[in-house]
Amino acid sequence: MGMPSLCNLLLGFALLCFLSLGGEAAPESALIGGLPGFNGTFPSKHYSGYVTIDESHGKNLFYYFVVSERNASEDPVVLWLNGGPGCSSFDGFIYEHGPFHFETNKGGGGLPTLYLNPHSWSKVSSIIYLDSPAGVGLSYSENEEDYHTGDQKTASDTHAFLLKWFEQYQEFQSNPFYIAGESYAGVYVPTLASEVVKGIDSGAKPTINLKGYMVGNGVTDPEFDGNALVPFAHGMGLISDDLYEEVSLSCKGSYWSPVNESCGKSLSKVDEDLDALNIYDILEPCYHSPEAIARSSTNVGLPLSFRKLGETERPLSVRKRMFGRAWPYRAPVRDGNVPLWPQLMDSSGVPCTFSSRGPQSSLRISPIMHSLGDSCIHLCLKTI
Repeated sequence: MGMPSLCNLLLGFALLCFLSLGGEAAPESALIGGLPGFNGTFPSKHYSGYVTIDESHGKNLFYYFVVSERNASEDPVVLWLNGGPGCSSFDGFIYEHGPFHFETNKGGGGLPTLYLNPHSWSKVSSIIYLDSPAGVGLSYSENEEDYHTGDQKTASDTHAFLLKWFEQYQEFQSNPFYIAGESYAGVYVPTLASEVVKGIDSGAKPTINLKGYMVGNGVTDPEFDGNALVPFAHGMGLISDDLYEEVSLSCKGSYWSPVNESCGKSLSKVDEDLDALNIYDILEPCYHSPEAIARSSTNVGLPLSFRKLGETERPLSVRKRMFGRAWPYRAPVRDGNVPLWPQLMDSSGVPCTFSSRGPQSSLRISPIMHSLGDSCIHLCLKTI
């Protein structure tokens, strides 16, 4: 889809929230009555606003809360975190398990049309979509030093958010609570769960009824994750037996950090064979930038029939892959100011990251909340 249409939708939504909500809004004043592009009735209540977690710095975290459509008083409450690091949870809200799907405006401009998602997680649970840490998405701080952060600080800030959020939404304090996320949330989720448990043990109020956490496609340990790539690719038939034997002998099992020049050359051959493949879900089609499409058309290591698996003519525009969705293989994980993938990989891009049907950059809305100088809204950013 074209960028202007989704950007207009998100910009309209951002302004709606900004104009109608206060920083410490009670649930009813945070109620969302409608969204640009949607003409129906919400199947459950939606709330949105800011929670101030540091008044001295003016640090505010933005959330969008979708109440369960089934039994809100008993169903689980789930906190959803996208990874990146630096990706807004609107990624999951818009493209994955949120309450809406969207169809682009076929006229080439204007708002997309929103449709209810029959498979939304809100069918069975209440979902908090949180932009974290400050500086991601709609979340911001008046002290820009807060944008230089790390995993432990992010966990501490998100725990502070949860305590204040449950104070505002007291009717959900007794519900089972789960923390969920994907990609770099493989770091965010367990570190936050640890903070929540420590808070429970120390008597922090209100008591969070934590029942568990879940991670999809998550970062775990960089060396373990990186070394799994080659055996996985061979086990799935994505590289030949000959190449697998070559890389095994030259790298001696160390695929994460090449042990010699021969190993590096062998790993480059593996990368070349996987270049046309959607490395985050090998059964999904892969939409590249035009340059990558031209390059992959000459890749004889991957059959055309395999590359077309999962293609569909469904009417709704569905992003297949986007920069920022999942952690790239062999990219290091470290605390502190974390750059984007190309910087981590010391390259201009990573395989299979551009979609022909969705936005190709990130949700950086904080500047829009201060001035309307930006013409587009992004889903992932470079400054965290």
